[in-house]
Amino acid sequence: MQYCNVKNTSSRFSSDSFFTMQLSDNKATERTFLWKLPASGDWEHYIKYSILAGGFFLICYYGSWWIAQQHHYRIFIPRHGGQLLPFQPAWTLVYASIMLAHTLAPFAVATRAECTAWALSLCCCVGMATMIFICFPTDQPSVEHLKQFSGPWMNLYWSTSNISTSANAFPSLHVGSMLCTVWYSTQNKPRWFKAVMYVWFLLVVYATFVLQLHYIVDGIGGAVIAVVAIRWSQKKRLIMAKKRP
Repeated sequence: MQYCNVKNTSSRFSSDSFFTMQLSDNKATERTFLWKLPASGDWEHYIKYSILAGGFFLICYYGSWWIAQQHHYRIFIPRHGGQLLPFQPAWTLVYASIMLAHTLAPFAVATRAECTAWALSLCCCVGMATMIFICFPTDQPSVEHLKQFSGPWMNLYWSTSNISTSANAFPSLHVGSMLCTVWYSTQNKPRWFKAVMYVWFLLVVYATFVLQLHYIVDGIGGAVIAVVAIRWSQKKRLIMAKKRP
């Protein structure tokens, strides 16, 4: 009888171990998704925080621009600071692809908590940039000399550049927000996917310079506030997790 008990216990242990390993394997498999639709009960949460991030950006970005129009105070950046690359209007497609990255971000995060943290990182990034826009407004590079160019790419370029505003050059929110989105979109993802996403980020950064919409220092500033925003949002996420029952 004792032998049978040991055998049964051993069998049960083996079954439990196998079941645990299966769960672990399934859990690991679930984390390898690239994009997925939120669960039926999570749609409202994802939409709410996506709208929060987008609305906060519009209010802060154009609000700081309006404030800058009320005075002529500007921080001077040397004209050739970062304008060493030849103008290539075809890169407008890459520059505008940031909207696709932001749109896909809610489908790339694994949980509601990550979606919240992603939105908070964007809001933090925008908030810090807005304070700099208001206190230290800097004009974007002049594009008047680009009017000599023509063609379909230029039509797209002017449509995109008209959305940008003067006095909101440093730091570059194009660089900052893209870095936040790429970082959260690549958590627990395959290495090849991370590589592709960060190459996309670097191409967007390059596009901001080659289209002469930003100086190099603007891009550096955008990356710095993005790192701060990501770290802050991660700490905020941990605090919120501890408060949950």
